[in-house]
Amino acid sequence: MANNGESGVTSVRVQQCVEYLSHSTRQAMIAEQEKRLGIRDERDVHIRLADPAFAMEVWKQASEPERQAIRLFVTTSARGFFRKREWDRLSAQNHRHLAVGLNRLRRLGLVLTVRKRWSEIGYLMPREVREHLTFCLLPEAKTPSLAPKTLPYYITAGRGLHLDLFAVLLFIRDNDVPLTQKGGVHRRVRQKMAALLSLNRSHVAGWKLPPLADEEPDGLPLAVVLDVALRLGLVRPQEKRLVLAEQRVLQWLDMTPEQSWEQLYELAAEQYLPHESWWDALALWMKRSPLEQWHSLDYMLQRLAEAGFVLPDEAKQRAVDEWLHLLLGFGWIQLGTAEDGALYWRWNSLPRLPREEGWFVDPAGIITIPPLVPLQAVWALSRFCPLAFDGELLRGELQAKPLQAFLAAGGTEQQAVETLRQSCTHPLPEAVSQLIHMWGKNARQIQLEPLFRVRTAHPGLLEELRQIEAFQPYLEMVISPTDFLVTPAQKESLLALFRAYGYEPQDGALMRVEREETDISDDGPTAGLFAVDRPWDGYAVENTFPDQWEGMPQAATLPKMWTQHFQSYHPQTLRDLLQRARELELEVQLRLMSGQTWEGIPRQLDVEMGYWHLVLEDRSGKRRCRLDEIDRVRILLPDYLY
Repeated sequence: MANNGESGVTSVRVQQCVEYLSHSTRQAMIAEQEKRLGIRDERDVHIRLADPAFAMEVWKQASEPERQAIRLFVTTSARGFFRKREWDRLSAQNHRHLAVGLNRLRRLGLVLTVRKRWSEIGYLMPREVREHLTFCLLPEAKTPSLAPKTLPYYITAGRGLHLDLFAVLLFIRDNDVPLTQKGGVHRRVRQKMAALLSLNRSHVAGWKLPPLADEEPDGLPLAVVLDVALRLGLVRPQEKRLVLAEQRVLQWLDMTPEQSWEQLYELAAEQYLPHESWWDALALWMKRSPLEQWHSLDYMLQRLAEAGFVLPDEAKQRAVDEWLHLLLGFGWIQLGTAEDGALYWRWNSLPRLPREEGWFVDPAGIITIPPLVPLQAVWALSRFCPLAFDGELLRGELQAKPLQAFLAAGGTEQQAVETLRQSCTHPLPEAVSQLIHMWGKNARQIQLEPLFRVRTAHPGLLEELRQIEAFQPYLEMVISPTDFLVTPAQKESLLALFRAYGYEPQDGALMRVEREETDISDDGPTAGLFAVDRPWDGYAVENTFPDQWEGMPQAATLPKMWTQHFQSYHPQTLRDLLQRARELELEVQLRLMSGQTWEGIPRQLDVEMGYWHLVLEDRSGKRRCRLDEIDRVRILLPDYLY
């Protein structure tokens, strides 16, 4: 989704859509909501539309044409999107009612008009609106559950997408990851990274969503994890290398498990779920299902079909191959087969539980890390301790070279010991502290220390500084006619001294940090490893509020006399009135010369034996009369047109 082809919108959420509407359009929608639904509050239109209580009220008060239009959007559209020609095709058999229903939903803001390059028109029901209305069609979204026990299944679950992501981020931080000319990771590096993952080929073997289905089967698990990392902004391509966005990574590590899971599930449903409507309903129903309770897939699919969703014959197998196996690989669900062969699934609560555990350290420096240890602590540990990703538990082993590399980069033995002690579930073995201090003593025989290089614009400026006594302590390491070195401890005081003497130094390190913060401040979507084509790509939300007669202009042009007065007409005028009512499928009210009153839709108007005859259809069937038997007539406009 884009705005006039300029600003991209990858989501179809209410707020992002409503932002493209003018103030007057929003106010018109609010006025329509207040008039139609009796709502009186100060909330903006996007807040109302995202409220499930608002959607429920709309459903309660909706006319039949509106409900028919809602059902089409919820059960048939691709993520709430219809091209106009698709809508016209689907509504052809009941065009009058559905045109009115669509128009009224647009006036309430439940459906927005979108346009592609000022030509092709579409209609969009924003995500929150569609989700809330889905549960109006599924009022009892519950599934019968089994007794809490473990069921067998032929594919094992992954350890967790967050841990697979963590492993990939560590590898990119500590290794050079060059990119090919096409932007992919070199094969030899892919093989090393793939060995770190618990997501494997069996979890993604059934995917048919292009372009994922075209990927090499063995490389698809890593492609998915890298795609997630790129879309979250945790890594980025830079100078033909894949590098870590460290500020983003630290923010991600600081998220609560529930926040992280919510973010990852939203991304997976947005990017990897096929676009047919029943998939959206299934994923939404699953998301709202209780944790640690077995749910019947057959029952869920049956209820979706009963609610009007069109499911293919192979819906169960597709749901397993293209979605449930992926969630299994992410470590989010468990799958099991009951004795009667029925398939059940349940959420694994582990990825969403608070991370409050600690690790275990033995005297030899072997560290066992349970699944619920905070990722921030594991990230700090990985600075000086190599980690092994095998099975559900992470393992670390203290080694001399990694620790000495940590010390050379500015760390201290005390920092390493404190990191181990803070997250250790028991007193840290004294032998481990002694080991770290021994390796540190050996590392200090040759030390690398960080320094800041101060560069002046020309040699004369450095000579000028030499003449000022206050700068003498900072000029002990002059390395060229224009450059000198200072320690990190001297940096801030030197900057303050420069400013005190009227100089305006440029802090290159600070500028780099600011650029990094700018990179992470944008909450918008980030390009992934591959692009999944979506039906609504290229469409822009159009700032429009439809007239109440839009879609039914012929009814608006009917003479008011025909609709407001019950009277007699000249034979030719009577034929014209009945012909227009037949074309528009509008009901008419007749009073015959005999005094009988009929109501129905004119279906046929023809001449037989020199007399004009009318065939009128009502709920009980069809009736036939001669036009000269009609005394009075009027066209009945249904209430929903007003």
